Amino acid sequence: MEAGLKRSVITRKWTVLAGLAAVAGLAYAATQITVGTPIALSSGGNGDKPKIQRTGDGTLVVAYGDSPEGAGLVYDVKAQVERVARDIFVRTCKPSADKTCDNVADWSAAVNISNSALKSSISTEWRGTLEPGLMAYPGDIDKPNIKTSGPVMVLTWVSKYCPDGDISTRDVDDTPVQRAVRYLTRDNRVIPFSCVWLSYSTNNGGKWSQPLQMNTGIRDAIQDSSGGGFNTETRKGQVVVTWQEDPHGLLLGEGDGPGDGASGANVNGGTDVWYTFAPVDLTVAGTPLTFASPIRVTDNWQGQYGPSSSMEAETEVVDATGALVDPSLIETGVVGASRPNNGLVGSTAIIGYEEGKGASDSSVKGKLVRFHAFPYSKPEKTTIDVGGAPQEIGTPGCVLSDPARNARRVRFLTQGPTDAGAGGIQLAVFWREGVANKGGAADIVLRRGIDGVQPANMVPTVDPNCATSDFASVALLASQRAENVSGSTPTATEANLLEDTEANNAENALAHRGVLRGGELWLGYMYASDLAKLAVQQDNYNFWLRKYTLGVGWESPRNVTNISDTAINVREPRIFGTPKSSVTACPSGDPADPTTTDATLCQNTSIVYLAWGTQTNTADPEDLGVWITVSTDAGANFNQPVRYSTAMGSLFQDDEAAYESQVVTRPDGTRFYGVWNQADLVAKTTAAEYASGDLITVPDPVVPPADGGCTMSTGKAPFDPSLLLLAALGLGGIALRRVRRQG
Repeated sequence: MEAGLKRSVITRKWTVLAGLAAVAGLAYAATQITVGTPIALSSGGNGDKPKIQRTGDGTLVVAYGDSPEGAGLVYDVKAQVERVARDIFVRTCKPSADKTCDNVADWSAAVNISNSALKSSISTEWRGTLEPGLMAYPGDIDKPNIKTSGPVMVLTWVSKYCPDGDISTRDVDDTPVQRAVRYLTRDNRVIPFSCVWLSYSTNNGGKWSQPLQMNTGIRDAIQDSSGGGFNTETRKGQVVVTWQEDPHGLLLGEGDGPGDGASGANVNGGTDVWYTFAPVDLTVAGTPLTFASPIRVTDNWQGQYGPSSSMEAETEVVDATGALVDPSLIETGVVGASRPNNGLVGSTAIIGYEEGKGASDSSVKGKLVRFHAFPYSKPEKTTIDVGGAPQEIGTPGCVLSDPARNARRVRFLTQGPTDAGAGGIQLAVFWREGVANKGGAADIVLRRGIDGVQPANMVPTVDPNCATSDFASVALLASQRAENVSGSTPTATEANLLEDTEANNAENALAHRGVLRGGELWLGYMYASDLAKLAVQQDNYNFWLRKYTLGVGWESPRNVTNISDTAINVREPRIFGTPKSSVTACPSGDPADPTTTDATLCQNTSIVYLAWGTQTNTADPEDLGVWITVSTDAGANFNQPVRYSTAMGSLFQDDEAAYESQVVTRPDGTRFYGVWNQADLVAKTTAAEYASGDLITVPDPVVPPADGGCTMSTGKAPFDPSLLLLAALGLGGIALRRVRRQG
């Protein structure tokens, strides 16, 4: 039995490897990826959601969650488990002749940025019926989110620590007003609302500001993100931050879609997107950033108070004493906004999110994708009367999606007018769309912002009257249908871009990612041809990539990952290009130019990387390992994939698994740096793992002689052609035997 199992595992390994080798068609490229030995950057046994950034001067900055010594237990609503509270830590390393960053000693000591896990701002009955009574709830964080613009970095997170009840007076910690939500179906546990925090650095992550609390916790915050822009010549720029706040507390997920459980996808009526910004001026070193008072971008709260319109009967809102909050004191509304994303094009802020339709007909389900574009320091406002006093709120965003469909998970790719060129793409906005309400089949659809980012610049076009809150008016909008990028993927041509999302409602696309660079746009997504077959392992998810070239059009989709074992799915794909050239080391952008002092800091625009995780194709999936590949010809071909993580997961009898990678690269594309979550499946611990890699040149293959034989390069010894595959796999860093890491 045991021998048979081992043979089965080895067979599966070779099946996966053979499928991956097919990406390169078993051909030898002039380049090959090699990967260094991974190291753990976290040390508390609870490493989580690491993010990596490469700053303008080449410094690597990694932010991750981990538990400080002495942290107490909290309840993770999404994972439905009790765990130790986390803080956010940052470590940095600048590669040089003396530092490879491949050793833990090369990295700075971990700096605790949030410093809240050992603190508490509220006591709740967080253990519910399991242990009645008020207990101090640790200031646990959700996850770090970090963005970089030149030397400026902004780190945001949501936390259960909300000590300041009035952020308008930052020099005074006013009495907390933080509320909490009782989950009646989770043993009556009372979990505090979260508030948003941020910290920033203006010197490439070398020093961080004191954390700033951005709201009070009177509403439950989540889905924080930031964006920014920086001009290296003027030393000026701007930063924007968005998040959502639910007045009735985070709703539990319904288990109908990946990653939706208690993540902020399901919201109560009156949930709005909030916004703040800060100008950047580093003409004087050390100048602090001053963030504007947060305002609502959306208009879902119209001055109403009362019970939630979501009809959610499984939660109650309580105050810091544990008393039920009178519903007449809780904001509410007809619909809610969720999962906002933001960006900057020049000094124009763009924000997209999904929002309920708010139709008077209860049979109308699903969400709309809405969009805003405004000067970053002048967000659009409207004024309403609340109890006789004027109150500023946001405005209705432009509806980009088909009102008859369910649209969600909107994402952006942006570039400035100079990079886009005349008649170029400054914005690609794309999302999932289909008839299915939750967890069902959908396609990836897209609009492009040509010569601008306003709704009027969208191609395909949107109705000029798209910014309305009234669903009866929304339903009559005369917008052109967005391009269906994923429809009929295996056989799609440009003709399928006009295809209705329901032309093939068995197929499903998700996890959409992309790269926008000049006149080239790469859009990728996970795809399965039949959800019914997927459920019984007769199909699986692979990552498909489609390229658009300005003036040429769309290429047909191509399967990049090519995993033929239907017991394995791709998950969490990451596609990324190279950063811009260094203005000092490569001012012309040409590595051969006499003014270039370091050719590795010249951008190679032909290089595109793809990294992805793998997961068992089961109802309760298990993570396996992380893989990476690269194209050196602008996505026309991809190299032999390499297993990035040493971890392989339980399917391969490994007691470690890796997932959720984040990767960056040097401008020339020949060296990359990445992090991921690593789980010890036996010890039940997790770590923020790091490893670098290189894109190296390899010799051309030996050409067999005309008589059909094959010789080594010396021409003296016979050679087994089957070693070609073994050599390719070996060069790629792929091993069939798991090598345990020591120490």
